[in-house]
Amino acid sequence: MQILHISDTHLGSRRYNRESREEDVYNAFHQLMEIAVREHVKAVIHTGDLFDVYKPSNRALKVFVDETRVLRENGVPFITIPGDHDTPKVREEVYPQRLLGDSLGLIKVLLGDSEKSFYELREDNLSVKIYGIRNMSNVFKERLLQILGSLKPDGDRNVLMLHQGFREMLPYDNAWQLEIGNLPKGFQYYACGHVHSRIENVLPDGSRLVVAGSPEIIREEEIEPWAKKGKGGYLVDLSGKEPLTQPINVDVRPQLVEKVRVDDVDSEIDRLLSKLQGLSSKRKPILHLILEGDSARRAVALKRLSRLEGYVDFYRVYKDETVDVREKVSPPQTQGSVEELMASYLKAQGYNEGEVKLILEAVEKYDSDEALEILRKFAEM
Repeated sequence: MQILHISDTHLGSRRYNRESREEDVYNAFHQLMEIAVREHVKAVIHTGDLFDVYKPSNRALKVFVDETRVLRENGVPFITIPGDHDTPKVREEVYPQRLLGDSLGLIKVLLGDSEKSFYELREDNLSVKIYGIRNMSNVFKERLLQILGSLKPDGDRNVLMLHQGFREMLPYDNAWQLEIGNLPKGFQYYACGHVHSRIENVLPDGSRLVVAGSPEIIREEEIEPWAKKGKGGYLVDLSGKEPLTQPINVDVRPQLVEKVRVDDVDSEIDRLLSKLQGLSSKRKPILHLILEGDSARRAVALKRLSRLEGYVDFYRVYKDETVDVREKVSPPQTQGSVEELMASYLKAQGYNEGEVKLILEAVEKYDSDEALEILRKFAEM
């Protein structure tokens, strides 16, 4: 009895307002559906944030319906709970999953606090009951705990689907609603979403708590965990008393966070190009750049970075950590010759001695043939 656990697909997400990023999200979902069929799973369970917003675009809805057709043709149910991104912000609105499930009959939706709270799978006299609870915000924390306390799983194997923050994973104010100790007993597999990086815990009773993570890189902080653990889903074998889990990866567009010294930008670009050429992916990567060094060199560095175009899908300045390294000077003097006053003012603006000397020389020789050469030297500085 094998199922595929996926989560946080965020269909319709269009990071940086780029078409390629929306396509990447759809591509990852397509690969997951292929995996489900190839591995002959009995069900696909999705633990929330199926869509990026609770009013998904027609395109996102069509992609979902089209991509899951292969499941319906093979009799594989798609079972899901709503995540926080799927949750309507207006009381009168409905979950997009209810449109797909209740109205169209394409998926099975579990909310946990109303109607039937589980979906049953059967194979060779083995009963697997899949329970699910929709995402509940901090406002409904007590209600969430009540629902968890009321669950009495009675299948041969039992799965609980959740899309919540756990204190052990998100130890920040207002970021979590549950602690692992709040989980009800009797479940062999706790299928979780919400956190975008993979987490797998074996609990003292042999049960497993698994966060499937998002199958695509949605935020920059996911890049490092992706490089270590990959992105995708989990194949879960529930045949035995203790579940067996296997992480299974999809191919995603590479993303890198790189520091760039603006003082030596050409050498840095050469280094980046060499690194990019060593990547095995057929898709052009995305670069998130952290600029370091003298802020006076930043403008020139940004122009030089255009050399990266053609080698990447796109690049962006993720963080600007450049600093003003010019000497701090006293306010300009108010008495003296015109030249002294000009020199004092320029120093107060942050120009160094050499730059001040060239500016004054250019002013002095503004109508001579030497002025252009002086300005060229200043530009090089």
